[in-house]
Amino acid sequence: MLLLIIGSISPSAQNPSQIDVLTTEQGLMFREVIAIEQDTDGVMWFATPQGINRYDGYSFKIYDSNTFNPYFIEEDKLTGNTLFDKEANLFWYLANDKLFSLDMDTDRVTSYNENHNIKGKVLSIHQNHDRTIWIVTDDYWKTQMSNSKQSLLKYTEGRFEEVANIPRNNRGFVRLVSDARGNLLWSTTNGTRKYTEKGVFIREYDLDCYDFFGATMHFVRSYVDSKNTHYFFPATQGGIHTLDEVTQETRRIFDVTETFNLGIEDYQNHIWFAGSESLYRMDEQGKFTNYTDLLKSRFDYSIINDLFIDANNLLWVATDNGLFKIRIGEQFFDTLFTSKKQGWGNTMRGMFEDNNGTIYGLCESAGQIIFKTPKGRIDTLQLTNDFGEQPNIHHAPTFFVLNNEKTFAYTASQELLKINLKTGYVKQYKEFTPNLSVYGSNPLLKLADGRLLFGYTLSRLTLFNPITEESEPVFKDANSYTEIEPLTFLKQSKQENIVWVGTQDNGLLKLNLKGSIEKVFTINSTPSIRKNHVLVVEEDLDGSVWVGTYGGGLNHISADGNRVKNFSRSDGLPDNNIVGILTDTPDNLWISTYNGLSYFNKKTETFQNYYTEDGLSHNEFNYSSFFKDSKGTYFFGGMNGVSSFTSKQVVRNETLPCLKFTGYSGYNSRFKNSYEIDSATQENSAIEISPYDQYFQINWTMPSYFHNDSNTYSTILEGYEDRWFFQGNNPSVRYNKLPAGNYVLKIKGSDARGNETGSILSIPIHVRQIYYKQWWFISLACIFFLSLVYLLFRYRLNQLVAVERLRTKISSDLHDDVGSLLSGLAMQTELMEMNASQEDKSQLQKIASISRNAISQMRDLVWSIDNRRSTSNDLIERMHELAEELLLARYISFSINHEGLDQRNRKLAPQIKQNLFLIYKEALTNLLKHSDATNLEVTIVNQNKGCRFVIRDNGSLQENYISTGFGLENIQLRAKAIGGTVIFETKDGFAIILKLPFNL
Repeated sequence: MLLLIIGSISPSAQNPSQIDVLTTEQGLMFREVIAIEQDTDGVMWFATPQGINRYDGYSFKIYDSNTFNPYFIEEDKLTGNTLFDKEANLFWYLANDKLFSLDMDTDRVTSYNENHNIKGKVLSIHQNHDRTIWIVTDDYWKTQMSNSKQSLLKYTEGRFEEVANIPRNNRGFVRLVSDARGNLLWSTTNGTRKYTEKGVFIREYDLDCYDFFGATMHFVRSYVDSKNTHYFFPATQGGIHTLDEVTQETRRIFDVTETFNLGIEDYQNHIWFAGSESLYRMDEQGKFTNYTDLLKSRFDYSIINDLFIDANNLLWVATDNGLFKIRIGEQFFDTLFTSKKQGWGNTMRGMFEDNNGTIYGLCESAGQIIFKTPKGRIDTLQLTNDFGEQPNIHHAPTFFVLNNEKTFAYTASQELLKINLKTGYVKQYKEFTPNLSVYGSNPLLKLADGRLLFGYTLSRLTLFNPITEESEPVFKDANSYTEIEPLTFLKQSKQENIVWVGTQDNGLLKLNLKGSIEKVFTINSTPSIRKNHVLVVEEDLDGSVWVGTYGGGLNHISADGNRVKNFSRSDGLPDNNIVGILTDTPDNLWISTYNGLSYFNKKTETFQNYYTEDGLSHNEFNYSSFFKDSKGTYFFGGMNGVSSFTSKQVVRNETLPCLKFTGYSGYNSRFKNSYEIDSATQENSAIEISPYDQYFQINWTMPSYFHNDSNTYSTILEGYEDRWFFQGNNPSVRYNKLPAGNYVLKIKGSDARGNETGSILSIPIHVRQIYYKQWWFISLACIFFLSLVYLLFRYRLNQLVAVERLRTKISSDLHDDVGSLLSGLAMQTELMEMNASQEDKSQLQKIASISRNAISQMRDLVWSIDNRRSTSNDLIERMHELAEELLLARYISFSINHEGLDQRNRKLAPQIKQNLFLIYKEALTNLLKHSDATNLEVTIVNQNKGCRFVIRDNGSLQENYISTGFGLENIQLRAKAIGGTVIFETKDGFAIILKLPFNL
């Protein structure tokens, strides 16, 4: 039974996955699209009867007449074609038969009218190859109907100048196109007129004539390709015709009845023609391929309005119900053993090649082995056993190995099978049935010495010699291992006697065929792999191992087994289920997955992915279904046949469009509002972020619009992050309350295949510091603080100066005035004493004594408050004076030891100077009144954090002394007033020990 039928229609026309759509379901503002353009940033512009759509691949920016729309335009019913002027960065469009231009830097709209020499309605706009802009106008509603005309105008220095005009017949028929030489073709109701790029008339063509509601029409649409072939589409004949402009001969190249309207040429020099509903592609040999049914299978429409090819060679088809996106790229892969059934069809497993170059594969869904000969014949290998029956090979036989001559194939099913590839005879080794699984996979490996290794569990692993048909178990001692099942894959290592064993639940085993397990890699080992379910293993030339897992991506184990690196979807893999690995070159691998085929570069660690739109038979590949033949052709089987190819046929260096910054948004807590900044209004400088922004979001796009929902991105914010973060398909990243500073956001992207963008997008970001942390505020605050300190200092200084002046004045006044009065009183008393009676002399002596004592005390008080005598040295001198005055008269010796004072000119505070002196004076007074001491010693010693002030005498208390306690108590109070402490000692005399917290 033949399972595969090869269709006769072009493979590209049969592949609906080459077509992507963009409709209102994906966010298009209105279903009907009239015209398409693309700007220099790669952003798409769609004209609709309800406004303009600016599409960056993820979001739409809408220009319409809604007064609440920030992108307001007065006229939004677009009525004709559009164009993009790259030099001026203007988008020109027709709305309500008026001409406008939109400045894409400022979103400012300019209306063109009679001030620009436009009379009447504008029907069409066109840009020639030399970038000049042409329009066609109709003044039917501005003049008398009999004198109305249609005019061809050229845009020059801000005005439109008329080049030619014709009598107006019917307004709805007009078209402008350019030929390859830059000449202009103006299709009118009176025929097709040709002009040079300077507007000089060349000639007129009458390509068709027909009746249109009673009016004779000569309007014919034309298209001219890059080879200057003139195609035209006559309404009366239908189909596609060419015109030889030299001989004026015409030729019908596509004989159909329908009429075409549009033509466009792609980068492969294929011409795409569109009728009202139909779309055809003509290749360079003139062969036409019909895409109409494929378009209709995606969504319904009734008219095609425009064709456009973008910078990434994607064909856009504008209809009255949405947009089609058709991938024009080549089909890289050949398909084999596929069925016509959509979705799952012929499910393929193990594949192999015989000695004649015939390729075989197991079609699991049909339970048959099918093959293709080198001459292209496809057939089924009819299997039979000794009983004339066909062995059951539905599920278990997923691995096939051949004998050295490639005439017999071995596989493990319910038993070991040996298949004669010429006759289909199958020899069954039923003795191995206990070693094999009925429904599960039975891994099978041919070793370098020709022996076969197979088995479902470790205990059932068997070595079989196909020549002698002798067998032996790998593990002869059941105690030498822990039973593991089921096994999934076997791969012989370059190391002698070593085989890598994949398992379903126990990871990867390094098996020594002498009967031992040397190493195990699991999710819990060190190092570890990502998943325990291993589906495929491939060993590198350096001895390192690539491990494909079920759900755990691709794992790379280093040759020494000490390091494991994992690759997953976030690294560019199309899927985390790896079912096949084949080495291409030493630096590259081919990897099949559940969602596409991937080409992996080991050096750059990048993936280039391929899908059904590239020609694969199906995106989902099967476990154990991969093979490389003797000619270097790769075969990967999946859910509907086999995809075959050579690396040279597939691997291309593709350059993706650069990433584009589209704007940023955020929320400002100070003003309590959200904001959105479009890239068109963003100057080419660092993004400024306010310190009050609670968050901000950077948006970007990659103008790769085919299956753009599969584009992926990674970002790193330099200055804040130290590694790349995978963002998936999300073309934006948000940051919350970034610290003030300068950053650079770097973005890299990959398309659905894994092709990376040629450059990294870098966006400088400046987060402003909050005002109270900025240098100017800190400077002003410091200046204010220093000024305040200075003012306080000046105020305090003035106060101290005033106090000092007052103290000096008081001391001077006391000394001069009060001292003089007391001295005079004492002298008068003494004079009176000379002439007084004996009784009065006693009283006068007391008055004189009191006066002299008052003078002495006043002198001490004046000295203590006089700031002119405020140093340590002044204190010591005054202490000497007082001691000489009081002690020497009583024949008491004294000494003042102050050698420990480092700076005797140290300024003393008035309070300290006064209290120290009065303590000293109180000590001398007590000595004179209450002690029999003959010697006084004063010691002043500065210490690390203070001063020791000792007043010591050698006397004892008088027997008749009765203390009131005020003298010592006064000493204690004065010591406390200056922060000191005092101790009284009575051993070997009397001592006052004063400890001060400062130096003298």
